[in-house]
Amino acid sequence: MAWKKRRSRLYSIAEGLVKVGALQFGTFTLPDGKDSSYYVNLRSLPSYPGVYGAVVDALSELTTKKVPRADAYCAVPLAGLLLATPLALAKKKPLLYTPIEKLETGRQVEGEVRPGWNVVVVGDLATSGKTIMSAAEAIQDEGGKVNSAIVLIDRLEGARERLSKRGITLHAVTDMVELADMLYSMELISKENVKAITKSMGGT
Repeated sequence: MAWKKRRSRLYSIAEGLVKVGALQFGTFTLPDGKDSSYYVNLRSLPSYPGVYGAVVDALSELTTKKVPRADAYCAVPLAGLLLATPLALAKKKPLLYTPIEKLETGRQVEGEVRPGWNVVVVGDLATSGKTIMSAAEAIQDEGGKVNSAIVLIDRLEGARERLSKRGITLHAVTDMVELADMLYSMELISKENVKAITKSMGGT
């Protein structure tokens, strides 16, 4: 029953992402400098309460199951803040975030980090894992601990493995293979679109 509920929720999220134009195909340069044949832009999600709420609910459930003892949540810029804010409010936990530019105080984290706190990093996507690792390092510099990160989508491009080497476990609501399979089964993307996704993962 839990499996059916998860599948139903993921199908709803997948369909919603396409309908709001969050999934785009073409030629893109990602924040880490890598070229990609597709792009997932979640920054406009708050304009669509239905899919936005479904995404936040899925992240909340994932956190409850995988990281139940978080002391605070830290958002990575920029879409991560849109997801971490309602999540932190729902869990009644402090919210931190890493700004795009270094603060005038010299700190790399906005908000209070107490020594020994178990802080969960929250992002929209995981690609190389670089942004998540940067946030983790900033939190650790403030005396906090980071053992886990949660994202909506794992692009399956090495983030999980790189983070694992740094002692951070990546938890994702879904990944691009699962997402692409769902969208293709609903005839919302073409076989060429699926190939574009696997190409970015190094597939053929």
